[in-house]
Amino acid sequence: MKIFEACVGNYNEAIRAEALGANRIEFCDNLLEDGTTPSFGNIKKTINTLKIPAMVIIRPRGGNFEYSEDEAEIMLEDIRMCKEIGVYGVVIGALKGNKIDLDLTKKLVEEARPMKITFHMAFDSIEDKKGAIDELVELGVHRILTKGGMENALEGKDVLKELVEYANDRIIIMPGKGVNKENRDYILEYTGAKEIHGTKVV
Repeated sequence: MKIFEACVGNYNEAIRAEALGANRIEFCDNLLEDGTTPSFGNIKKTINTLKIPAMVIIRPRGGNFEYSEDEAEIMLEDIRMCKEIGVYGVVIGALKGNKIDLDLTKKLVEEARPMKITFHMAFDSIEDKKGAIDELVELGVHRILTKGGMENALEGKDVLKELVEYANDRIIIMPGKGVNKENRDYILEYTGAKEIHGTKVV
């Protein structure tokens, strides 16, 4: 079964994506900033209305993925709130230079359990992607959203194919960025991925 995850920027888009056949949504605010955490009211209304699972992005601001202690506290609190109201999963990511910030990511993952966890496109800034896959498997992350380090998933298709093969079902590699209804099946087939993500995926 192929999973189409629609990236949405508000409640109305979430409802529309479900109606168009999305299997899951990633719920964000500020898509122009590549997504930040939506308001609590937005999250609650959305998960109570949708029949499909919603992943909520945990990102306190746009810009880079290196976070201060204060920002880490905000992220942990947002994860706690999501868990309390029964959110299906959260989307996280934190870096130190071009590596995963293992200390912070571990804290975020531990706080998020038993919700599902996706590591977002911060992954594309990581130099050693295969090493990072091993680290995220070890931490218990379920899925990585990536464009293969390129401009979009189509350009990154060869890297994505390699990452899917390397992950070998230990963790889900989900291509994203520049994905639409016209190219989604081709990207899935070419890379061997089972899930795909985009604002125009449905």
